[in-house]
Amino acid sequence: MQFSKRLVADIRVLLWVVTVGGLVLAAYCVHTGYAGALPWLTAMVGLPWSAHGVVCSFYLNMAKSDHKEGGITFEAAKASGFDSAQSI
Repeated sequence: MQFSKRLVADIRVLLWVVTVGGLVLAAYCVHTGYAGALPWLTAMVGLPWSAHGVVCSFYLNMAKSDHKEGGITFEAAKASGFDSAQSI
């Protein structure tokens, strides 16, 4: 698997661990009678998901640039006999 795809997959696993862990920790705090505010839950769960959105956005931008004319994948396919007139 390519590094960029492995990176996105690893981030998704870590996101779910952080999300489930945060929810379990918040449930434990409520269960034990913790009466304080829980703003850390928003940061603990929300910030990693925001970072994931940024990573996916940049990954999709890279994929778009690779798959257009002049991009890495397009030029490799063209060199191996791909006929752009037939694909239209």
